[in-house]
Amino acid sequence: MRVLTMASQKGGSGKTSLGASLAVAAVEDGETVFAIDTDPQGSLAAWGRRRQAEGITVETADPAKVRQAIGRAKAAGATLAIVDTPGIFGAGVAVALQDADFVLVPVKPSILDVEAARPTVEQLQTLRKPFGLVLNQCLTSSQGRTLDAATALVRSGTLAPCMVALRADFLDAMTAGQGVTELATRGKAAGEVRLLWAWIKGQMTTGTADG
Repeated sequence: MRVLTMASQKGGSGKTSLGASLAVAAVEDGETVFAIDTDPQGSLAAWGRRRQAEGITVETADPAKVRQAIGRAKAAGATLAIVDTPGIFGAGVAVALQDADFVLVPVKPSILDVEAARPTVEQLQTLRKPFGLVLNQCLTSSQGRTLDAATALVRSGTLAPCMVALRADFLDAMTAGQGVTELATRGKAAGEVRLLWAWIKGQMTTGTADG
């Protein structure tokens, strides 16, 4: 079983909604997914309660007890665990990262978010964890801003070759307990999430991510 952890030192990066849609994309790709919500806000767990489709088990856990939750996921036959962490880097998050096979860091294309990503990257490098950054909630009308952010981020570590735009499908999917690939199968958001999942899967398979 592999462990994908969503992490960001800045709140509002969209990591929970992105993580939920990645979980669904992984199920559609043949994975059995166990999602673990360690964020006190409990947004991923609430999404799980609204969800009606099978294939994803969602559980809450204290960051310090993620290892036990991962053990339960493995015992239940999961092939992928997705761990959502709080939007701040503390001792609990560091513990939650220990068993990660890959860490995804969503970053909005703004100078504040790019600067906030640097301490997260430094922490991951210290922990020697394979990680990748992905530009998330990008405005399709501000491609120049997105390009500037990508140029800055690529120097910080592995940057996903696909960006994820700010689209209503993500909000609607969270409300419905779905992933964007279920809500609008042929939508642009669905295409972006599938591309991102394929890249993450490749990173976890080859182990070529920076860390």
